[in-house]
Amino acid sequence: MKLSEITAILADASLPALAREQLLELAGTQAGKQFQGALLAFADGDHGRRDELEATVRVLHPNVRDVLRRLGSNSTVDQLVAAACREQRRFFDAVDAIADKTVRSSSARTYLADIGIVTGPNLTAQAPAADPPYYNFSIYGSAAALCIAEATTRSDRKHTINVEGAIALPGGGVRKTFDWPNKIVVQLTVQEAYELLALLENKIRSLRFDGHGREHNKSLQIEFQDSHYFFRLIQRGRAAVAVPVRAVDSLQIVSLLYRQLLRNEPHLRIDDLRLMVDRMATMSPTR
Repeated sequence: MKLSEITAILADASLPALAREQLLELAGTQAGKQFQGALLAFADGDHGRRDELEATVRVLHPNVRDVLRRLGSNSTVDQLVAAACREQRRFFDAVDAIADKTVRSSSARTYLADIGIVTGPNLTAQAPAADPPYYNFSIYGSAAALCIAEATTRSDRKHTINVEGAIALPGGGVRKTFDWPNKIVVQLTVQEAYELLALLENKIRSLRFDGHGREHNKSLQIEFQDSHYFFRLIQRGRAAVAVPVRAVDSLQIVSLLYRQLLRNEPHLRIDDLRLMVDRMATMSPTR
């Protein structure tokens, strides 16, 4: 395929172009053959192959390759692309955590070692005892999407969740794409996690968490609207992210909230947490 053809198909998929050097790296590999097949399939209307295209493009990005080289990875292009296509967001979240030197970086190294991308005698010893905090799931609306992820507060290492939101990109066709690189992220305090649990169990009708983020310019609003819950993420100067959440989808959030709160209070049982939530809800002004 010509470079211009590849670039045009990637643009139709709302993905960045690949440099000639990156394409040369794919040439002659199994990953390159699969990438070409995915390109042709996408061009013929099979938009289900977009995730495969995105994973390949992202794994070839210089920043990703630099992080893996610094970790001593000697994985081939075929191995990297196969892992990225299989693991998807979890793979790139791990790379980002290491690049940004976040509190998750040690667990991210262990995860990359577990999937065979990184080797080294000291990686396992450096990992914390806790499970890597990478569990997350997405909830999609027509104009935006949410990602709910387990998280740990930086100040006191308490378990909580992140509520992340991204708007839909234009021109996505039948299979919508979302602007995850520019997502709005709100990390709940433990107290806010309890309040959200109360709302999702229909004990209170609305919540608003203001003052989040380094510049205290982010807010999260949630309302119980009888047939569904309505999440709205706001950051000053940006378009709001609004997503209706069905009751069946909210069960995943409830389950994760209980899991995280019990990790903070291992001496308690779920019934103890429910009693605490009930007591708090009866005193809430938004009940």
